[in-house]
Amino acid sequence: MKILVIQNSIRDPIGILGKYLVNRGAELSTWLPEQQSQRPQGEFSGLIILGGHMNAHEDDKYPHLKQVVDLIHQFHAEHKPIMGVCLGSQLIARAFGSQVYPHSTPELGFSPLEVVKPLATEPWLQSCDADLHIMQWHFDTFDLPVQATLLMTNDICKHQAYRIGSNIYGFQFHLEVTPEIIADWLTAKSDWIDTHYPNLDQKIQEQIRQHADGAAAFAENVAEDWLALCVDTQPVQESVSV
Repeated sequence: MKILVIQNSIRDPIGILGKYLVNRGAELSTWLPEQQSQRPQGEFSGLIILGGHMNAHEDDKYPHLKQVVDLIHQFHAEHKPIMGVCLGSQLIARAFGSQVYPHSTPELGFSPLEVVKPLATEPWLQSCDADLHIMQWHFDTFDLPVQATLLMTNDICKHQAYRIGSNIYGFQFHLEVTPEIIADWLTAKSDWIDTHYPNLDQKIQEQIRQHADGAAAFAENVAEDWLALCVDTQPVQESVSV
């Protein structure tokens, strides 16, 4: 099955998440707006929206964001699964009527995540490691859409993972990253980060040693279950209004 992947930044590819999807039979068609003015055309069974450095409302600087929101509406109307990662989760929130804005505390590095029970019924959450830490790299947060069910949270940023309907998922954290992707981010970090987060490189390298395997196992479980949703994309009776 073909999956449309929107890669909003050259520095944030689909990484290990894409590896797991391809291993399970997915064909990924990636649109990188920084380099391609037109998105891939064709029939797709699902949509994945990755992270990026822009704010979800910056249409004036990044006109493709409006196209992404339109695609979210389209895939939702066609009852096709959608997954948003970091900026992607914020764009889904925007598409469903919520605001995205600077968070009081940037979240940089691996953070602990807590499953919201009993609302989170997904299999990949039932088997979730109690000490799960996943990579974060964001300065913004969002209001949870009224249609959404919160699935994961933590003390730094409340809205970490959510579901809309039965096949739309937003993840504020970066379940797609590999150690190589993280290393690239660290080479490009700003002077502000260097000033306010001294020794961040060493801290994250230690976190990778401690938590990368658990985070990868989580990404594999998410990939398997989400791809199963793409098998049957026929219209259903229930719908969630945008």
